[in-house]
Amino acid sequence: MKYGLGIFLLLLCLTSCNRCATDKSKTDLVESPDDIQDHVATHITHQIKVLSDTSSFFWIGKCKIRAVKQLRHVYQINKKESFWSFRGKLNAQGDSLLFLLRNARDFGLIPRDYFVPQIDSLLRTAQDPKTKKFNAANYARADLLLTDAFFVFATHLKIGRLRSDTALPAFRISEIRINLDSLFTATHKNGKYRACFDSLEPKQEQYRLLKAQLAHFRMMWEKNPWDSLPLIKKDTVAFYHALKKMLCQTLDYDSTVIGNDSVKLSKAIKKFQKRYFLEQDGKLGKNTMPVLRLTSEQRIRQIEMNMERWRQEPARYPKRCMLVNIPQYQMKVMDDDTVYMESKIVVGQPEKPTPLLESQIIYIMLYPYWNVPFSIASKEILPVLKRDTSYLRKKNFDVIDMNGEIADPTKINWKRYTEHYLPYRFRQREGEDNSLGIMKFNFNNKFGVYMHDTNSKKYFKRDVRALSHGCMRLEDYMDLAKYLIRLDSVKYPVDSLLTDILKEKQKQINIKKPLPIYTKYFTAIVDDSGKLNLFMDIYRRDEGMEKVLY
Repeated sequence: MKYGLGIFLLLLCLTSCNRCATDKSKTDLVESPDDIQDHVATHITHQIKVLSDTSSFFWIGKCKIRAVKQLRHVYQINKKESFWSFRGKLNAQGDSLLFLLRNARDFGLIPRDYFVPQIDSLLRTAQDPKTKKFNAANYARADLLLTDAFFVFATHLKIGRLRSDTALPAFRISEIRINLDSLFTATHKNGKYRACFDSLEPKQEQYRLLKAQLAHFRMMWEKNPWDSLPLIKKDTVAFYHALKKMLCQTLDYDSTVIGNDSVKLSKAIKKFQKRYFLEQDGKLGKNTMPVLRLTSEQRIRQIEMNMERWRQEPARYPKRCMLVNIPQYQMKVMDDDTVYMESKIVVGQPEKPTPLLESQIIYIMLYPYWNVPFSIASKEILPVLKRDTSYLRKKNFDVIDMNGEIADPTKINWKRYTEHYLPYRFRQREGEDNSLGIMKFNFNNKFGVYMHDTNSKKYFKRDVRALSHGCMRLEDYMDLAKYLIRLDSVKYPVDSLLTDILKEKQKQINIKKPLPIYTKYFTAIVDDSGKLNLFMDIYRRDEGMEKVLY
């Protein structure tokens, strides 16, 4: 076993060496600027030769070259000549590209991801301050890093840095459907790097609006940054002073409001809470305090992370579709690019989150049964039954055995079963007391979730509505039903729907034209008035993304 492991590690090492290469070029000092280009070209030729082997990536110092295939191609076309420097200085193209990379946060990206510190260091040390000799090896390294940075930056702008909004980084240049090599060549020729990168960004309006808000708030917060608020228990005066300053900067504090400072502060907190969809009580509660304690840098990152999410979205949604934004607790139906209807929703609790998905609503079920998921049955209902079997009768549940037959709950010894072993399932009968209400909207998905009415209407009065087991409860379910059947008004008009509802009997209504549904997770949006709205990170997806990106 010991020898087998050793052989495996040896083979792994040899395989890795075939796939990866390292820059081993040494210092190469040149006296005259007239000679430096040839020396730089020699170093680049050597590196491209190494890249032309079977290596799938390449290291220059601690910098991993990712666009290996593209580098091989463009340098071969350029006959191994430098792209970015001439006679010991950056050329106009190099200046333009490096300027944009240094200011990557204008695009919601991070300069260090494009080797900016390393390139600056290479250029800064490329000429010996005493001998005035030029280090050609440094210019060659900087050239390769800048070229790779172009391709990486372009890829990140076009399709993002993560795999499908997960916390998994991925360089997905192969998924881009445009010819980046040709784009590189054309842009290097015309020098219009800003226009090139602008053309790669998402075209959705929300991305454009978030980018504008990012510029605005970066400028505002860089002039007046704030750190996290001091602890209120340690220094109450300092806390309220810092809180007032912060609420002034977020434009929530209005000094013209009639009343003393406490009244003004309470109203400012309410405005702040409204933007974050928190309970608007003007108090520093358990949900409000964590959001207030976010620093200006964290708020900038929140905007940037939502720009990242838009890079992973399709260029356009269907003209007719439903969009659900989970942190906003809202759904809206789009028809011909206009909002047809909006409704409050209840989404899954943090420990039972509503999933991100794409599907189609295919039918409406009137007076649906609720087939209780096993986790709820075993963890929530079973413990109650061990104390009181009348719970099933009170809540209108049937007990279904393993043969699919209705069983008598009074003849079952519930104490025999555990949350891991329960050979029965529960089905709540149809009716207004059913947890799904009187209407369910079904769409195929691997998570087993759906959208439905609810018998708990009080939840829609809350601002924080992460309360379900994962399904989405809909306030304006009747408006959605009428919309879904309107294309089938000849065979099934609204009057028929209303008549069937009065019958209080189960019925499936197939949708003539299924409605695409998208459930998304955006914690920053710009509303119709142009105001930035930031929402609570209820599932801590921002937190996970932040750890990876920053």
